[in-house]
Amino acid sequence: MLVSEILEQKGKVVFTINENDVIYKAVKKLHDYKIGSLLVVNNNDQLTGIISERDIIYKCYTSKEAMLETKVTVKERMTGSEKIVVGKLTDTATKMMNTMIQKKIRHIPIIDDEGIVGLISIGDVLKAIIDDGEQEANLLKEHIQNPLGIHLYNGNK
Repeated sequence: MLVSEILEQKGKVVFTINENDVIYKAVKKLHDYKIGSLLVVNNNDQLTGIISERDIIYKCYTSKEAMLETKVTVKERMTGSEKIVVGKLTDTATKMMNTMIQKKIRHIPIIDDEGIVGLISIGDVLKAIIDDGEQEANLLKEHIQNPLGIHLYNGNK
């Protein structure tokens, strides 16, 4: 299955946050939308990074900051654009899965010539791969049961 098909099924909703917002605002968005990451944009809506639950938990924990009281910005805790792995609409679910496993990441922004078009999570990729496997298994079962493709219909219902 192609990334374009995955995005078509899930919808092309992309949640973003401005790089100058405070960390707590990112946590609130992640909680409110029940998502695992936000794409980070600047004031011109250009992608500058990604911030995930892991970024917040690990980076805030190691700095021992009180999240509600801090003025630390998303930009200070995000993974910057120079380290982001991006995907294309023509990539396959298998390629996305292999990349996520190799890079130990759970979210990949999808970019085309016009900019950000979606965000693929490991859950989206696994669902697509499982759906493809089930569809292939059903086709194989049908072929085994009827290898010649001949359908005999009994006129006596």
